Parts: sequence; C-alpha cells; structure tokens
Amino acid sequence: MNSTKILTGAYVFTCNDEMQSGLYNVLVRSNLVGEVSKDIELLRRKYPEAEIVDTAGKILLPAFFNAHYHPEAIICRFIEPRRPVSQWRDEYLLKVESVLDAQPESFYEKMYHLAFFGLLQSGVCGIAFSIIGDEAGARGMFSAVKLTGIEAVAFAESESQSAFLKKAVDSHLKIGLFVPYQKDLTLFGISAVSRTNSDAPGWILSHIDEDSEDVQTTKTNFNANLIQLLKRSGLLRAATFLVGMNDTPPNSLKIARNASAKIILVPSRLNAQSYRTIRNVFDKYAIGSDWETPGLFGQMRKLLEFGCPPEEALASTTRVSAGMFNMGSRLGSIETGKLANLSFVDAKKISARRLSKLPHKEAISALLEDYSDSDVSDVMVEGEFVYKDRKLLIFSESDLMREHNELTEVLNKYKEQTMVSESKSYSPKVPQTRGENLSELDDEAQKIELPKNTRKVFGEDEI
Repeated sequence: MNSTKILTGAYVFTCNDEMQSGLYNVLVRSNLVGEVSKDIELLRRKYPEAEIVDTAGKILLPAFFNAHYHPEAIICRFIEPRRPVSQWRDEYLLKVESVLDAQPESFYEKMYHLAFFGLLQSGVCGIAFSIIGDEAGARGMFSAVKLTGIEAVAFAESESQSAFLKKAVDSHLKIGLFVPYQKDLTLFGISAVSRTNSDAPGWILSHIDEDSEDVQTTKTNFNANLIQLLKRSGLLRAATFLVGMNDTPPNSLKIARNASAKIILVPSRLNAQSYRTIRNVFDKYAIGSDWETPGLFGQMRKLLEFGCPPEEALASTTRVSAGMFNMGSRLGSIETGKLANLSFVDAKKISARRLSKLPHKEAISALLEDYSDSDVSDVMVEGEFVYKDRKLLIFSESDLMREHNELTEVLNKYKEQTMVSESKSYSPKVPQTRGENLSELDDEAQKIELPKNTRKVFGEDEI
C-alpha cells in the first residue's frame, strides 16, 4: 500500500488557526499530513511516487474530538430505544447501571467496540470519557482503542482502573481522574484524587450536575472559599475541566476562569441565555455530545441557534477541543505535521464547487446546518482509510454484528427480568473511603472550613 497519497478534488475545511477552507489538495505521507496546497501539479512534481486519490464530491474535515461522551449510552438505547435522553437519568439509568455491574469482561469489550466503531463511522477520532466497569471495563475500553486507533482521554473512576491504564501504555491513550460523588462531598473527592496525585494524571474532571435537586445549593457554594481549598490541595489547575455548568451564575464562572479551569459544553443542555453567559466569561470551550450517540453535528447546529459564530462552533469540535486535552499538536486541524486523521462527508446536499463560491463563514454555516453524522462516508486514521464508502475496513462487519446481537441478547434478558421485578430498588455504587489512613493533605483539608451543605462541585457525571 502506497504510504504517500495526494487527496484531490474535495472542499477542505482545514480548521487551522485561520480556519481556512477551499478546494485544497492534501498530501499524506505515512501517517501525517505532509502539505496542503491548491496547486495539484506542484504536488505531483514534488512527489511523483504519490498515489492520487480522487475525493471529488466530498467535503474533507479533520476528524472530530468529542470532549464529553458516554460509551454506555449505547446500552440505554439497546434497552429502551424510545426513551428520551432527558428521562434516562431519573427513570432508567440506575437500572442500567445495576445490570452493567454484574457483567463479565467480554460484555464491556463488546460495548466499547460498538461505541467506538460508532464514533469512528461518524468521523470522531478523539474522545474524552469516564470508564465504567472497573478493571473489566478498562480492559474492554483498551481493546477498542487498539482496534480503532481513536485517541482517547480515559478518566479512571477507581484505583484498579487507574492501575491497569498506567500499565497499558499506548500513544493513543491518556489518563485522567474522575472524582466520583459521595454525599459528604469534597473531602472524599480530594482524598480520592490526592492518594494518586503523585502519579500525576493529566486531567481532573469535575462537574456540576444540572439535574440534581440540590443544584442551586451547589452553585451557591461554588465560591472563593471552595476554590481556595481546591487550589491549596493542588487539584484546581490549568488542566481541570468543569463540565456542563449550564445555568451557573456569572460570578461562579469567573471564579472558575480565574482559577484557570476549562469548560466543556453540551449545547443541547443549554439555552441561549446560559450560552451567552458562559461565552462572555470563557473565550474558548470544547463540545461534547453527552448521551447523544455521537451527535456532534447536532450539537454544533444548536450553538448556531444561540448566535454562535459558525467558525467557533466548528473549532470547538476540532482544533480547540483537541487542544484542550493537549492533543493539539497531533489532532484537530489539517496542517503539515499533524496526524492524517480525516473525515469525509458526501457533498450531495451542497456541492464542493458551490461551497467554494460562498464566503468562508457561510460555507461553514452551510456545512453545519445541512449535514449530520450520518453523512460521513469515509474516515482516515493515520493516513489509511479505516472506513470507506460506509464500510469498515479494519474490523469485520459480520463480527461487529455478532457482538451487537450477543449484547442485545444479554440486555433483552435483563429487560424481561426487570419487567417481572419492577419494585426492586436500585442504587449506584458508592466509592470506598480510606478509613483512618489519611494523608497529610487530607488532614490539612479537614482543617479548612467549608460552606455548609457543599456537596456536588466534584460530583457525579451526567450519568
């Protein structure tokens, strides 16, 4: 297979700093973008050995980075595909969580395979998410990373997950820590992170839960005292992420910004006013699809409805999103030296020639308004097609369908059991504390007076 290719004929959104777009030719050498040029003959002369790949009729983009995603959302859709996403948490998710707790390692491997290949088929080659399934889940996730080549930031929820991930060294995988929820919040959260803090996970994922009954109490208490506690503990730093602070007051957002926090938005959970409030405080943000699978086009379209500039919306799923996770040197734009992780969209709704006649912003707007994830037809990872003409090339579709059917069979049995025992009570797992064995950091933290009823600043994710 020729490792040097010239992709020609597509309308290209580079998503570089200038957000350039147009009828460019893209040279791919080995696994990297070698050059981007409008002069095809120049590239032919410079690289006579290159394979010419006709991509006419396509729109070419850097692969997307989904900054907040739940692979287990696929389970909810299996069990109850008609259930609205908004109802999954309150009415359904704890039941799903209970069935996941009881599954063997093979279950998680199938679940992550289906989720990751689903992402790949939608042009997503980078994700950030929290792992479920303890070490069995971590192993299943790692199998999916190796198979698909997707770049992942995996937030470990337990010591066993973290220990496994540290052994499973891979260029595609980075490790963060997710601070789980416990009622007496924050000291446990600090304890959970600080005991592995010497191993320096790259990121801490924190969240304010918009669906919580005590969310207003949480937001009221997201104040300078708590920030000082987190800063003294070394937890709130430039690589800390605050997810989904949809209706948080401006003063709390400013506190977070001044502490060098970063923010991830799920636009379908926003309204226009909350978006403007956040945008007035944070000049950059990433986009995640949350439970939508994977839904990034829909999330970008939602931002347009709020008045977001189209180039900003597109950057938040490409250049900015990758950069937020320190992957900007590898992913997020079509530029010389970056990985040739590329997505192709069929340009049937708007031709490449027509796009080339539109002003730059209007071209991006047309892309986001008219296209969806299902329009992605081809995906290239590190210079090779892994998905072409809507067919997977790196994994047998019959094997994937077999895994799909096996997973469905397990979940259908669970549905039948659930219907017979609707009165059964379900509750999420509560992390184990360390008992009496506290570190000096924990002792120091306990001396600091916290606002009363402070609970979910480091809280559970939207699951």
